[in-house]
Amino acid sequence: MPLGINLFGKGHTQEAQQESAKEMVRDWQRKLRSEVRGVDRSIRKIEQEEEKIRKEIKDMAKANGDPKSIQMLAKSLVRSGKGKARLYTSRSIMQSAAAELETTAATMRLSDSMSKSTEVMKQMNSLVRIPEMEESISSMKREMMRAGLIEEMLDEGMEDMDGPELEEEAEAEVDKVLEDLAIDASVRMAVTRPQAAGQLAPAQAAPVGESRQAVTGGYAT
Repeated sequence: MPLGINLFGKGHTQEAQQESAKEMVRDWQRKLRSEVRGVDRSIRKIEQEEEKIRKEIKDMAKANGDPKSIQMLAKSLVRSGKGKARLYTSRSIMQSAAAELETTAATMRLSDSMSKSTEVMKQMNSLVRIPEMEESISSMKREMMRAGLIEEMLDEGMEDMDGPELEEEAEAEVDKVLEDLAIDASVRMAVTRPQAAGQLAPAQAAPVGESRQAVTGGYAT
């Protein structure tokens, strides 16, 4: 629908309508770029926390710390890595949407209404639901729908960042995290396979008893 009818009223000239439409598009660009900067800050914060956790895991492993505590820290690294990957994806999508809006503004002719952009619609719909930016993204979507740039969309975004599936994946990747941190194999086994580690301990102790018997002539002392 023409913007003059929906947003600006009949009294405006076509030039004024076009300029208002362009300004609206530029405003969406500014908002998206602001969200990108916010995502960048979140990524840096996650990376700082990850570095602290890595150091804590190494210190606990050297001190023969509690395997369950080490496992919890390793799982938190897995979860933060997946969360960070989603942030990178969101940032890329928002940057693409901002570039598409720039093209829309640059090619908008005097006779144009706000024609629907399938590309922007897909990009906005695929954004990850990040709590810190969900409200502003939802508001932007509503504005774009009212302006006729996108249609009402089904919620087909990425899956939530939490859930039982993520917990299972974290459990499966703990050993790889510990290996990447060069944690001793015996510690890794105690963390990821405590039952196997418990069975291995008596078996390793057996040769010690045998060697003592050999020293004492085969008799226990």
